[in-house]
Amino acid sequence: MTSSGTVSAAGTRISRHDDVLVAVISGELDMTSVDGIAATLFDELGTGPGGMVVDLSVSFLGSSGLSMLLELYRRARRAEIGFALVAVEAAAVRPLTASALAHVLPVTGSVDEALALVRQNRD
Repeated sequence: MTSSGTVSAAGTRISRHDDVLVAVISGELDMTSVDGIAATLFDELGTGPGGMVVDLSVSFLGSSGLSMLLELYRRARRAEIGFALVAVEAAAVRPLTASALAHVLPVTGSVDEALALVRQNRD
């Protein structure tokens, strides 16, 4: 929720870089927005892309968002689809670090780094 009391819902913008899907999540990724974002990302993962990069350009990342990212990573690994996160904003870096998920999930500092990691891991 913003300081004015209005809800800032998360949104997802999807693009492709060759066969790698890049999803940019913006806004607040919390229990009120995670279901819609998860459905979109799980559906996209189901299409069998060559890899998936999730750019966390969020203003808030709650525990439900962290759980969704962990499940997305698990599904990608099970399907042998390369996966990486981009986390630059403090709103994404802090919860990933505090939860120790930054040591579990492949986290990078840019989309270019994430694309290189995804491509390297599948070769």
